[in-house]
Amino acid sequence: MRLCYSQLVSRHLVVPRRSRPAPLFSSSATPFVDSGNNNYIDNGPENPGNYKPFAQNGFFKEPTGRFSDGRIIVDYIAHVNGVNFASGGAGILSTTNQGQAIDLKTQLKHFEEVQNSLTKNLGDAETKELLSEAVYFISIGSNDYMGGYLGNPRMQEQHPPEEYVGMIIGRLTQAIQELHEKGGRKFGFLSLPPLGCLPALRALNTKSNEGSCFEEASTLALAHNNALKAVLTRIEHLFMGFKYSNSYFYNWLDDRINNPTKY
Repeated sequence: MRLCYSQLVSRHLVVPRRSRPAPLFSSSATPFVDSGNNNYIDNGPENPGNYKPFAQNGFFKEPTGRFSDGRIIVDYIAHVNGVNFASGGAGILSTTNQGQAIDLKTQLKHFEEVQNSLTKNLGDAETKELLSEAVYFISIGSNDYMGGYLGNPRMQEQHPPEEYVGMIIGRLTQAIQELHEKGGRKFGFLSLPPLGCLPALRALNTKSNEGSCFEEASTLALAHNNALKAVLTRIEHLFMGFKYSNSYFYNWLDDRINNPTKY
């Protein structure tokens, strides 16, 4: 979905067709791609990305809401033109970190606002062409399993793990379909990492005194990744013109955790 929604349309998008690169639209719930959108949540909690140590050694002179020292992945990809709707802490479900982040449903509403603005500025035909050429980068789901499920006993009582994964994947599939219906054709996905090996969830592993990975969380992440892989394979044949790349972030991080000397 694209670079910083707050910077928006006319400055970056109205360029000659021949020189215009494919724009990026980024929808996410991870701090890896949140460029500070949480600063715009009305009555939201204070954003820790606005304080040191963030940005102390990087591109920016002071913290910007990014959870990094400098620019993040989508800043580079969408430098020329793009909109980024990412919100650290957001979920596929609206109930995940409600009021503290911009959930996927709201991000899609923001995308629709951008689409309407593009149509007003560029016309219907050129907007459709631009949206079909754009790359839609989606990285979301971790928070639904961390705080949304493992940190929510009531949700665990209502939905066994397999059912919950199906519910998350179902909502995500609906979002992909909505973007496709609005003209999206090229998609990129970042799979979930081994959640149980993240520091916050290692602390939940009461069965170990050594801070080892919380396997229940990583099992959920694997189930999500496998289900998403199956869905993408299926809809590639159902959605006209749908193309995608699905990264294996789980494998990347898992190998670095288990074989740190290689890196």
